[in-house]
Amino acid sequence: MRIAFVNPNLSHDYDADTPFEAPLPGSESAQVYLALALAARGHDVVLFTGTTRGDRRLRGLGQARWTGALPGDWDAIFVTSAPELVPALRAAHPNPPIFAWAHNVFVPGTEEDAALKAIAGPRDRIVCVSNWHKTNFTDYGVAADRIVVLGNAIGPAFENMFAPGESIVAAKARPPRASFTSVPYKGLKQALAFFKDLRAARADISLDVFSSFDFYPANNFFRHQPSWKFLAQEAKNAPGVVSHGNVPQAELAKALKASLLLFYPNVAAETASIATMEAMAAGCVVITTALGALPETTGEFGILAPVVDKNIDPQAYVNAASAIIDAFAQNNPALDARLRLQVDWVNRTYRWSARAAQAEAMIGGIA
Repeated sequence: MRIAFVNPNLSHDYDADTPFEAPLPGSESAQVYLALALAARGHDVVLFTGTTRGDRRLRGLGQARWTGALPGDWDAIFVTSAPELVPALRAAHPNPPIFAWAHNVFVPGTEEDAALKAIAGPRDRIVCVSNWHKTNFTDYGVAADRIVVLGNAIGPAFENMFAPGESIVAAKARPPRASFTSVPYKGLKQALAFFKDLRAARADISLDVFSSFDFYPANNFFRHQPSWKFLAQEAKNAPGVVSHGNVPQAELAKALKASLLLFYPNVAAETASIATMEAMAAGCVVITTALGALPETTGEFGILAPVVDKNIDPQAYVNAASAIIDAFAQNNPALDARLRLQVDWVNRTYRWSARAAQAEAMIGGIA
């Protein structure tokens, strides 16, 4: 099949090399990894983005800068986070299925709201990234028969990080380290506050913060919020906290393999958290919340704090982290066994090669 992947945001300059060389947000990384996995299955795939590196082939993919029109004939078209583009694509390409690939929660009363509800063509679909995400959309009036679910997955740097039979706990740093790896608005403020309480009781724990808005394009809303700049400064100055900003995937994978905890008191509903999946693949105990798709994402392995009116009980959260640190300090074999089950489950469940096979079936299943 000939498959196009389109991201019309020209402020975001990336191509198939970018996630292997530099930090890239989750939705754009997902686009590249799925395109690569489909190309590996023998499909002719072209990536249309804001790239300024010129039209060429790279890692088996065609690369082109989006010009506002999609040349040629296609068997399927995927559009990332731009449902308003579907009508024009449908007019220009009457035959192939067009998939509006959504990654964020539904926001009522917006232009995106209207665009999503207008997707009604027989061969048009909205792609949600979890079952919770689909329910979020249908609860706001998006027709269920317009939606298909195609989950996210871990980046290649996080696949098979541990050999069969290898101890997960043995790879963890001593004294123990925790990590926060998501975007700041998803709980960095809470993470810094809760970590302060944890460190008061356990002075040997450190927190690595891999978080910033700097990898978003220049026109991103969050990059210009003053509150983020204050939070970034707090992360740089807090005792026991090391602020790294965003780092390439290979560097992040190495750091998470040595980290005991994903310290993620999330306060924003997740649609399918790649950051959480990758931390689980690296053998981190995930301590997060029950918001959005996080229970679905973590399966049986996450420690999920309840959230009431966007408030998390700090003591309950800190106690959960402290209990894991105790088990680690005591070399409790149950912790290693639990993490081995987690790592194996993630590697079976969250692979882009499997998602590519599902995407093929999704395309073929649309009459």
